[in-house]
Amino acid sequence: FFALLVALTTPGTIAFQCRQKVAIHTFLCASVEAIQATDTESVGGGVLDQMKANHGKAREYADMFGLGATEAGLFCLFDSMRKAGIGLGLKGSPFVLRKDDVTSAIGGQDDNLFDGFFTMGDLEKALEDDFLDASRGSTDNRKGWKIAAVSNPRGDSFEEARMRFEDVQKALEKGTVIFNAAGAHIPKLAGSCLAVTDATSTPNAMNLYVTANGKRTSAPPHTDKQDVVVVQTSGRKFWRVYMPTDPSAKPMADLFARGKGEDNLALHVLDEGSLLLETTLNPGDLLFIPAGFPHTTATAFDDSEEDGTSVHMTINVDTHVWELDYLSARRLALRRGCVQDSALGQTQEEENRYCGKVNELPKELHSDIFDALPLGFLDETPPANVASVESVTNELSKIAKGVDTETYSKVDETLWKETVERLRIHGKNLVSIHRDMYLAALEEGRARKSEDEMTAHLDKPKKKAMTPERMQRLSLFRVQRYYEQINKCKADLIEWSYAGKTSHSAGLPEDWAFSLPLKVGDQVEADLGGAFFPATVTRVANNSYDVKFFDGDMENGLERSMLKLLTPPAVQSDEPDTANMTKKQLKRWKKQQEKNKNQ
Repeated sequence: FFALLVALTTPGTIAFQCRQKVAIHTFLCASVEAIQATDTESVGGGVLDQMKANHGKAREYADMFGLGATEAGLFCLFDSMRKAGIGLGLKGSPFVLRKDDVTSAIGGQDDNLFDGFFTMGDLEKALEDDFLDASRGSTDNRKGWKIAAVSNPRGDSFEEARMRFEDVQKALEKGTVIFNAAGAHIPKLAGSCLAVTDATSTPNAMNLYVTANGKRTSAPPHTDKQDVVVVQTSGRKFWRVYMPTDPSAKPMADLFARGKGEDNLALHVLDEGSLLLETTLNPGDLLFIPAGFPHTTATAFDDSEEDGTSVHMTINVDTHVWELDYLSARRLALRRGCVQDSALGQTQEEENRYCGKVNELPKELHSDIFDALPLGFLDETPPANVASVESVTNELSKIAKGVDTETYSKVDETLWKETVERLRIHGKNLVSIHRDMYLAALEEGRARKSEDEMTAHLDKPKKKAMTPERMQRLSLFRVQRYYEQINKCKADLIEWSYAGKTSHSAGLPEDWAFSLPLKVGDQVEADLGGAFFPATVTRVANNSYDVKFFDGDMENGLERSMLKLLTPPAVQSDEPDTANMTKKQLKRWKKQQEKNKNQ
């Protein structure tokens, strides 16, 4: 023991050096945690300060659309986040807002803004009224976030095909049940989505997550492409949020989809030094998680309540989903200008722009190029200082030049602004479509409420008959037309980007989108009952195709006629592409050309 003590206190010994390293590591971890805690609290405090000033405006907004206190609260929250200058994505910081603090910030009114807003009872009613779909997430933290179906049709009739509340209850025994795009499908949630759309001027969606009590892992570690606000409405859930992983350590991994699909993000990879936030959300509490920040959840508590099913809404700000970021803007500009991307290799639409060489860029530049276009960019009158077309153009030009001056110099200067202006049109169209979709859901909700009130006096109200007129009002059909508009909006942007390539579709058959061969990785739109949804081909076997949708859902065994190829392959030219040739290869090619001319 004495010898060990001497070694630990004697400079130059291995033991002394190890002691130094342990001390330094402990100090740094403690310092980082203290800084992170301070940042989290200061960011959340800044939002609360803004809410105190904005709650009057939020109530006026809610009154204008006939919305309630919850929707007013969400409008106030997201409007305040904008005014507080909250960073998104890799430049963001997670924070928690407690129910009592939010209530105090809006003047002590409406104690239950979010507490009890959507419960298991509301979910049961939504399933009775509509034809909804859901997925079940995995609970194994040693594997990626896997998705499975909650139920399968029991027969051919409408009643046998639709999901029941009992199916959800059974699925909860195995994992978290997820209702994607719930704000578009469930009328009670549509007003919240409308409020967030109007507060941020961005297209957004809401997912609903339901988890049984007692799950040690209700969601394995993973990241998301969206910046999200979690609203706990019923039960409790425990959260851990970590710093983004080092992209250069695994360049081919999508930083916005870590721990999903085939990518595993085990807990041991997220060491304690990267833990930013650890908290339990109770009903009425809010949590902000920026895009790309790993997180995991649980519902196992020592004092578990008998019926402690957790229900929370996750409201997504969908900038990266719809190419409203600088990385996407750069790729669109290069493609429009027919410039080969020799720096990052991002050329084809089917290539994941968030993977590869982009993850080897210097940290600051990497953070800049992954950044979303600023909030306010899609306003009718964007703020001149940060969100105007000119300021976004200047930022895009600076980032593109920082990535690679040679590629940057090949792009006409006017093309950067043209791309930003086109993205503004694209984004504003998406916002308009999303607003119309949520307004239609609100109108349907009011119609259903009126019908319920007409039969409320009956002891045993009759079960609503599924008439052809009522069937067309189901979300399955109501939402379809808006998804078709969204898909067209996306296809129009892709078509614009390729318009500079005059020979891109020359010589192809008119029905090339439905007839050309497909390969794994191709971006397509899958026909599911007359509605086309964006997807990626994951498997090809003869004339059978498996696809994966952007929300992680899978569909197997589709025929070629059910898949629309979004981008035609480049027509092969007699002239080879010399952009990536070395000087020696180029010299040899030119000599061969001269030789061919003389023959």
